Amino acid sequence: MTTLHTPRLTLRPITADDTAALVAMFSDPELGRHHAGDLTDPDEIVALVRRRLDYRGPDGTGDWIFERDGEMVGIGHLRTSTELPGGVLECGWHLARAHWGSGFAEEAARAIVGHAHHTLGAPAVFALVHEQNPRGRRFVERLGFVAVGSGDHYGAVHDVLVSLPEPGGVHHVELWVSDLASAEKSLGWLLTELGWREYQRWPRGVSWRYGASYVVVEDSPDRRGDRHERTRPGLNHLALHVPTGEDLDRIVAAAPEHGWRLMFADKHPHAGGPKHLAGYLENDDGFELELVVAQLTL
Repeated sequence: MTTLHTPRLTLRPITADDTAALVAMFSDPELGRHHAGDLTDPDEIVALVRRRLDYRGPDGTGDWIFERDGEMVGIGHLRTSTELPGGVLECGWHLARAHWGSGFAEEAARAIVGHAHHTLGAPAVFALVHEQNPRGRRFVERLGFVAVGSGDHYGAVHDVLVSLPEPGGVHHVELWVSDLASAEKSLGWLLTELGWREYQRWPRGVSWRYGASYVVVEDSPDRRGDRHERTRPGLNHLALHVPTGEDLDRIVAAAPEHGWRLMFADKHPHAGGPKHLAGYLENDDGFELELVVAQLTL
């Protein structure tokens, strides 16, 4: 896990040494009022810490201790949900009552959700809020979560809320090519296979869009030279998401028919490292694309 920082807090991974401080914090019954277990029971906290330390999920997920000048002020998590289907990420947090109204909870929660969206690339983060916890629901709604339903979770009815990433990141990428028809044959085929859809077309160019981002391919009249050279300063390659390993295998197998060759074939599909599932392709015009299987689905 990664240590996170806010203007006033440090969020560090939980350790067994935090047990005593957590027992003291949760001795306040208000903190566990909507929890299925009795968190004022020290044995319950010991078991909770053990479960947290035994968690094995995607890299970058788990439990954080919130510290202010070395003092524990709360705890939060981002974990694969055991209550919601599909391997989605669920978040939650507790703040010591002495610090309610300080803004610490919002700082920590925004750091966790931002880490999920912008560092891990999670397309959605879920929160489950007990139906009798309107204060908790107002809090997550202030963070930007939107209610999508309710259900029986953790032994009681909970509202289900989801956070989606705000628009941002790459708006578009423009590639200049010397042969538009050839680029459409290779790049257009590959982008379409990955779920991109044609977005714009004009006499000397075409673009494909996926979500808020798009890729432009253009034979500009201002172009100089006839071939892209990825080893020179400038664009080296594009890296795009592939939903599953099966999709990667299918695309790599069909790629040679559409003007692509597999790079680093002796190391495929782990040319980027043992934990990195990807394929590297280069087309006849010298453009390289890296096709990455999303890490959160591994």
